[in-house]
Amino acid sequence: MKLVLYVFDKNSKPLKIKNFIPEGYTLLEKEFGQQSIRFLQKISLGFVLVDISSHKALPWVEKACAKRPDLTYLAVGNEEMCDGLPEDSFYDYVFEPFSPGKVKKIFDRAWERARLYYDVSGSRKKAVLDGVNNSFYSNSVTISNNCKGNNNYSRNVTPALSSDYPPKSLHYLTHAVQNERILSDFSRALGSNFNSERLLELFIDSVVGLVPAAKLSILLKEKADDSRSDYLIFAQRGLDPHLYSGLRFSPSGGIISWLAGEGRIFIAGETSDPGSPPPAEALQELEMLQAVVSIPLIAQGELLGALNLGPKVTGAPFLAAELELLFIICGNVALALRDIDLHHRAINQKLYFESILQRMNGGVVAIDCENRIITFNPRAAELLQLEKAEIIGRDLRYLPSPLGDLLYETLVMGREITKEEIELAKSRTPLEINTFQLFDPAGKVLGSVIIFDDISDKKQLEAERRQADQLDVLNKFVSQLAHEIKNPMVAIQTFAELLKDKYDDSSFREYFTYTVHQEIKRLNELVEQLIAFSAPISYKYTVADIHEILDLGLLLLQEQGMGRETTVETSYYKESINVKADKTLLSRAFSYLFRRSFKALEKGGTIQINTSFEKNLFTNGGVCISLCDFQTTADENDLEKIFDPLSVRLNGYISLELPVCRKIIEDHGGSIKALRRKNKNLEFEVLLPVFSGGGEDVE
Repeated sequence: MKLVLYVFDKNSKPLKIKNFIPEGYTLLEKEFGQQSIRFLQKISLGFVLVDISSHKALPWVEKACAKRPDLTYLAVGNEEMCDGLPEDSFYDYVFEPFSPGKVKKIFDRAWERARLYYDVSGSRKKAVLDGVNNSFYSNSVTISNNCKGNNNYSRNVTPALSSDYPPKSLHYLTHAVQNERILSDFSRALGSNFNSERLLELFIDSVVGLVPAAKLSILLKEKADDSRSDYLIFAQRGLDPHLYSGLRFSPSGGIISWLAGEGRIFIAGETSDPGSPPPAEALQELEMLQAVVSIPLIAQGELLGALNLGPKVTGAPFLAAELELLFIICGNVALALRDIDLHHRAINQKLYFESILQRMNGGVVAIDCENRIITFNPRAAELLQLEKAEIIGRDLRYLPSPLGDLLYETLVMGREITKEEIELAKSRTPLEINTFQLFDPAGKVLGSVIIFDDISDKKQLEAERRQADQLDVLNKFVSQLAHEIKNPMVAIQTFAELLKDKYDDSSFREYFTYTVHQEIKRLNELVEQLIAFSAPISYKYTVADIHEILDLGLLLLQEQGMGRETTVETSYYKESINVKADKTLLSRAFSYLFRRSFKALEKGGTIQINTSFEKNLFTNGGVCISLCDFQTTADENDLEKIFDPLSVRLNGYISLELPVCRKIIEDHGGSIKALRRKNKNLEFEVLLPVFSGGGEDVE
């Protein structure tokens, strides 16, 4: 601690010097008067900052220099105020305006002077409040109180303890019984107390009962979990709270650094090496705390704080046995403080997570390794229509199906689910779920969690959006359809008008028949696609092999005479993959998808169709179907427009084949997307959930 005493007049205009105190310096404030003069006696290492803007500054400085001429004094204020001040009273001046760099430079220079004077002049010996024998484990320590009002300090060491000490007297036995009672009461409180403030009060009471010190204080970290945090006075007896509330003790120097490094009791006047001086900052800080002994509070090798003791009220010596006992008690208190801190952290974390769970929009249910429900937030109770008090601690089978099955599967098999849709068995409520395992720091499975939310509104919005899109598409499509119908109608009308005149022309009749048939076929296809896209489709689900459905889709096109110049290469999964599907409609959807490639390869080419089983898709795994013709290319910007009903045109004509294909696939619980390969070729990827059950008809 680099101590700076700031002396000022409360009736004068306050200076802003306090805003520029450099890091590492501790500022104590005192008003001009006799109290601040007496306080100079407590400073063994540091300097004094005097506000010269007050008329009280000059007489105070004269008294201060007479009392402590060895201290370093700095004048602070306006430069015009220094007239009339004795030049030899101040080491340096800090004039307005202040700046961090200027103030730090002057402070560092003043500190070096104070430190040098302390080392050279021998004031170190005067800083010791009355001596303590360097080998206190064999001797006792006597503290004399003849240091008031002057600079004379004395050190008295009692003779070594005799062989028959302590005497076996009634007074000694009574004192031992009293100490045993104090320790017994404190031990009971230590094991059942989770309030650190209350524990420190009990600790101080016990210390005073064991060794009645006049003044004592307890230093603890300001932030328990920060190794660089300063130490503050958290509890004290006999100290002026207004004076010592601003004291901060850095872990990088002074008494805290010494205790952390040595791990033993610090006694004013004792040194680890008889030839080396005691740490000056540690002595100064001990002086500020009016203490002669500092005992570390160490838990698991970490310094949590320190117990600082002043002289006994009777002036009696500190015995080695007393200090050893206090050292042991301090170790137990440190462990208790660590446990209390961990306890409160655990409670705060629990409250924090419970607060999050309370405010989550989704339901959260967790189970432990014994399949018992341990977490059930209010949203889960609302969605599942269950009471938390009735479900906590119960077996997971109390949860509506299939939530319990999914939790158990995640716990036992470790299969985590991400954004999958399920439906509750009884209420038919659609839910979007996520599951994952819980682990301890060692990687051991503690349980599993499911997070879910009701997506009924989302489904409804999607249906409404789809309906609105369909109406919008219908309106725009009708406008475009009028133009599409007009072209074949013109051809039909023209041929009908010419039919009377050229009926006998066989070539005309053949061309007429072919042209009218093609135009009517194109109109019929448009009408069928429009109906499929805009109207709800009724599905009859069965369990079918996806490979049979794909082959059926290819067969539909081949029966229409398509793909004669196209080679189809299939690379199917080695085993059958069953899906829940309307075999006819799903094969038609794939035929729409294949048709696009067949038309692009009318002059010849190869279509590649691949299937694979992916166990991480959907709830029970899924099938991935990819289609590529190696000739059709696409830009990144065109991928999103492929399934847009108003943007899809084949050979200049409107087509709803791909939009209808996507609708049928999505109605089967799957998805389709267009991808762009590295060679810019267009590829379609279809994902469908597999069916793991049995039976022919599936509702």
